[in-house]
Amino acid sequence: MAQPLRGLILVALVMAVASGIALSEERPGLVTKTESFDRDPGWEAHDNRIAPKEYPTIVQDFGYSPTNVAGRAPGEMGGRVWRASEPAYYADKIGPKTLDDKLSASGTFALTKTTAGAGMFFGFFKAEQPGGGGRPIGSLGLHMDCERSGARLAVRLITGKNQSCGTFITPFIPGKFRPTPIRNDGTRYTWTLDYDPQAADGRGRFTFTLRSDAHQPGELEKADLPESHKQEARRRFPSTTTFAVDLPEGYKRQGTTFDHFGLMNMMKAGGHMTIYFDDLQYDGRSEDFAQAPNWDASGNRVTYQAADVAGAHNFGFSNTNHAGGRPGEVGGTFWRTDKNWGYYADRVGPLTLDDRLEASGRVVLRVGGPDSDMHLGWFNSAVKDQPPAQGGHFLGIHVGGPTRVGHYFQPAYATAKGTRGRADTGPVLVPGKVYEWTLVYDPAANGGQGAIQVTLGQESVTLPLKAGHKAQGGRFDRFGLLTAYPGGQLVRIFLDDLKYTAARSAP
Repeated sequence: MAQPLRGLILVALVMAVASGIALSEERPGLVTKTESFDRDPGWEAHDNRIAPKEYPTIVQDFGYSPTNVAGRAPGEMGGRVWRASEPAYYADKIGPKTLDDKLSASGTFALTKTTAGAGMFFGFFKAEQPGGGGRPIGSLGLHMDCERSGARLAVRLITGKNQSCGTFITPFIPGKFRPTPIRNDGTRYTWTLDYDPQAADGRGRFTFTLRSDAHQPGELEKADLPESHKQEARRRFPSTTTFAVDLPEGYKRQGTTFDHFGLMNMMKAGGHMTIYFDDLQYDGRSEDFAQAPNWDASGNRVTYQAADVAGAHNFGFSNTNHAGGRPGEVGGTFWRTDKNWGYYADRVGPLTLDDRLEASGRVVLRVGGPDSDMHLGWFNSAVKDQPPAQGGHFLGIHVGGPTRVGHYFQPAYATAKGTRGRADTGPVLVPGKVYEWTLVYDPAANGGQGAIQVTLGQESVTLPLKAGHKAQGGRFDRFGLLTAYPGGQLVRIFLDDLKYTAARSAP
């Protein structure tokens, strides 16, 4: 056995013993199964590969333009930007810059058309993107999403580890107050963005301003609005025009690099918008687009059929090796959906919360959008109306947010009565990094109430079952991968070389 793996097992053993959970290679009374995925294992599949009714045609058509919509004189950049899983950008090469560098940018923009579900990013970013994750990993800048009536605006930092911080510039109360004050009639907006790595006691801070002569403070504070909505409107544009965000502790140490500055589509299936930028100042440079600059362009003038359609799960056996080792693994694209939940799983059991359950393997998160989740573990295939992690009879691992964290790899369960438990924290998956992982559920731990320990790399978290939850029971006849609830974005994840408790030994 290689030294790193031997060390990992030793660390996991020490952590397990410290928490009262003991690991064992062989467990009397239980059968462990190993799956290397050298060939298709023929696991049971349920709504794991959904064929969309249609694949939309994407038309990206943006870059240098001789027009005069956003700036002082003819010549600008922009055009039609389509929200789609595949990355597309038009940007100047810079740096590379990191969060230890001062950054500043300014300019103007104007929209002339918006459709529902459109979105774009403008600012500093890393050009190499996996696609499908919505927002660009390793970026600092403007995030715009649209309705037919106009656009909303936020400014965010997304680190190299896919953790995020930022603020809405326009009012936003989820599900209640989401106006679109950024107009789509050619109105010009002037903006600035500055990042100081020494501010906020050395953690870093970015500030943003937005102004337009076409708007007046208080214009969103209609008389019939609830007071909470009025307060939100006062905190945002156009009533407030200057915003500041302090970076959380440790964000500067997450290996974030920016090598381009410019325009990129948001990478999730959606609509299209037409937007222009001009009179830019950035990285000590000026660009008024009086003539076409020699900027980098990728996917910005293309027409094609979209591959990813919202809600179309596409996971199962895959003859790839994203998770390392020889070709052959399990995984793919998992959408968070309100309906059509799916799974790909092996038949096991029956097993219950009275049985010791163990699993291990390798995992890699390729793409993790905001508001995206999936699950791995034991569940009951008879639960069809909603995912078992939501409805009951589940024990395993949750992969998901919140967005400020990225994607936890943490223990979770749901009893036969639908009572749920999940760790408050846990190890975090860094996109593109391959990890060894283990899960141990010990029904005797936690004073006989049961506890789940999950280890990812060299980090562990233990979830004790709450009093009485184990007694509510849980019956498991499958082990595998499941989608999550409710509606959201996609996770693209792969696993290999799995070992898992599959049955009780014959008496």
